[in-house]
Parts: sequence; C-alpha cells; structure tokens
Amino acid sequence: MKDLSGKRVLVFGDSIMFGSGNGGFGVGEYLNKDLGMSVKKYAVGGARVGFKEGKSWLPEQIALAIEGGEQADYIIFDGFTNDCNISEGATLPDIPLGDIPEGYDSPDVFALKRENSQFSACFQSVVYTLLTCFPCAKILFIRPHNMGRRDDRLQKLYGERALEICRKWGVPFVDLYSESGLNTFLPVHRDMFTCDSYGWGRGDCTHPNAAGYECKYMPLIEAKLLEL
Repeated sequence: MKDLSGKRVLVFGDSIMFGSGNGGFGVGEYLNKDLGMSVKKYAVGGARVGFKEGKSWLPEQIALAIEGGEQADYIIFDGFTNDCNISEGATLPDIPLGDIPEGYDSPDVFALKRENSQFSACFQSVVYTLLTCFPCAKILFIRPHNMGRRDDRLQKLYGERALEICRKWGVPFVDLYSESGLNTFLPVHRDMFTCDSYGWGRGDCTHPNAAGYECKYMPLIEAKLLEL
C-alpha cells in the first residue's frame, strides 16, 4: 500500500470538510489519524463556491493559501451544498447555477468578481486555480452524501454540474452521493450517521458524526487517495 505519511494535504470547503458537529474533527483530521498526512485546513462552515455576503467564500480560502506560500502534495475540497441552499424566505438557491464557461481560458480566484456570482463559473475558476497554482499536487473533489435537508432536485443538479466540470479538467472525485449509500432522507441514516446539531433530538441530515465519517466518508476518500 502507498505510504502517505508526512504528505502535505490542504483541505478547502465547508462544514463537512471542517468537521462541524464532530468537534471540528473532519476529513483532514481523519487523514492525519489514519494515514499520517500533514494537514492544513482552510475549510469553514457555511462556505459557498459563489459569493454570498457574510459567508466564507471558497475562492478566498484558496487565495489565502496561495498568498501564504502553501505547498501541497494533495488537495481535497468540496463545495456546492450551501450554494444550492434555499435560504429562509427565498424561492431560489443562494447562488445561481449558471452555465459552464467554454474553453480553458478561465480567470483565477483572484480575478473573480463578487457581483452576480454564479456557481459554475466560480467552480471552474477554483479548479483552474488549483491546477495552475499547485501543478504538482494531486487534487480530489468530494461530492457529499444525499442530504435530507436539501432539495432533492437541486442537490443532484449542482452535484452533477460539479462532476461535469471536474471531468472537463481531468480532476478526480469521490461521489459519495452515488457511492456511499448514505441517504439522510432515511430516518435511520439521518440519526445514525449525522449529528444532532440543533438539539432536535435527531440527526440534522447534513453534518456527519463520527460514525458518518468513519463508516461512510473516509473509507471511500482514503481508498481514492491511495489510488492517485
């Protein structure tokens, strides 16, 4: 088996990457515990790929790492779960899906504008920036599980769009939506594998607890990393 101990991994994304609800013990911490990888985590709960005022912006996480002179052997990121969220009182997702920009002449994250932000253009910019600013790193996108607190159609639409862009740019991914079997529309999965973040007396559908990470997330993520 490939030895990843000591390899440097940067982790970008939202609460699932961060480990919200699991004491901040997220994907990066498990990679350190299980594989001995050296981890720097930039992920922040609530992060979006497109810009939304008052929320962490994935492009800014990446810009911060670049400006800090970070080096990486591996990069793991997620993003879209909060973009496709419909905020209270709204009728449309927080960040419009938009179209995939044609070609490969993409702006990097430093050139993205906050106004009229769209998911597809921002996600492509994120991928482009990771590929160009970390040319020797192995990059892995994580599509999260089927979430009972997200519109079924929208999470599938945004998730498939993210994978389409990954395929365009040749970025590997782990499709937990399709491959993990974790579906928190099922009450037994909701309560067994996600944490009770809000004191409801049941799982919140979204944030993996220790069992969620250890049984559903990390086996697939770690197996893919060992293949890269």
